[in-house]
Amino acid sequence: MARLTRALLLGGAAAVVAAQNGTQAHDGLHSLMVKAGKLYFGTAADVNSFNDTQYMDIMSNKNDFGMITAENSNKWDETEAVQGEFTYTKADRVVAKAKQNGQMMRCHTLVWHKALPSWGNSAVSPCDFAPSCC
Repeated sequence: MARLTRALLLGGAAAVVAAQNGTQAHDGLHSLMVKAGKLYFGTAADVNSFNDTQYMDIMSNKNDFGMITAENSNKWDETEAVQGEFTYTKADRVVAKAKQNGQMMRCHTLVWHKALPSWGNSAVSPCDFAPSCC
């Protein structure tokens, strides 16, 4: 329900921005951003949302969201849960959904401390990726 509420609020925001800019009220946030010279306005989504029809109806409107970022499907714990065994099944589903909707696809953080595979917790230090912070 929180996702739906956020999506509906964004839809309302698009109407306010359109009124202020003198554009059509049916112009979505993505359309308005492109008109303003930006590349896209997007949202995060993942396979756990694909069965929520209300959410998907809103998210798949490419006038509002011209880009999708996978929330977790591209992260290391999803793509290599077992060391040396790679699977992109969930990530491929997100890419397919973006293609189906005519939206761009953007990856999220690949290595994140809360989404490490269990075998990688001891194998990787944050300093391996950003030595200047350690």
